[in-house]
Amino acid sequence: MARRHWLDPLARKVLQAMGDLPPDPAPQAQGTPTPSLEPGEAWAESASIDSFCIDVNRASAEQWRQLPGCSDAMVDLLLRLQRGGVQFSQLEDLAQLLDLPEELRDQWQPHLIFRWHGDAPPLPQPKPLDLNGASRAVLAGQLQWPNDRLERLMAERRRQPFKNLADLQERLCLPPDAVEALIGRVRFGAKPAGPSLPPRG
Repeated sequence: MARRHWLDPLARKVLQAMGDLPPDPAPQAQGTPTPSLEPGEAWAESASIDSFCIDVNRASAEQWRQLPGCSDAMVDLLLRLQRGGVQFSQLEDLAQLLDLPEELRDQWQPHLIFRWHGDAPPLPQPKPLDLNGASRAVLAGQLQWPNDRLERLMAERRRQPFKNLADLQERLCLPPDAVEALIGRVRFGAKPAGPSLPPRG
């Protein structure tokens, strides 16, 4: 066999760089099959991932139930708030409202879209106010509500403590913007001390 000159590889690279020789074919590992997908398989996988996104402020009951651990009680509460025109601007507000464990919160996060429909959302406020336990003076100072609305709140909570934002909105006939302003700012603790009145009707 003819002995190859030691400059052959270098000369070949130079000629390839100058375009006088075609590049070497890419090596292919033997025994390694080329991965392939059935027609439409990649699209179907991508579509299934993309379709599992929920517009939090427009989601249906069926969409909410796709999320792991989303109970019927959670779905009912979310739909009631949605019907009342209430919207969410961030995951923290939703997690606080539903009292979501950290594990569920992490599982939900990739699938939630917080798209605000209408004017800009209000800025979140720290230190939630206990609507069932705070004094009238504290409520008046932090809520900045008209006196008649504040009186309705005090009267209603004496009858029965509020359960959540939807319960508060329905019993006080609050407009959506008033409820949205409370998201992330309030909580519903134990029933306040003092005499209670029997439920109406």
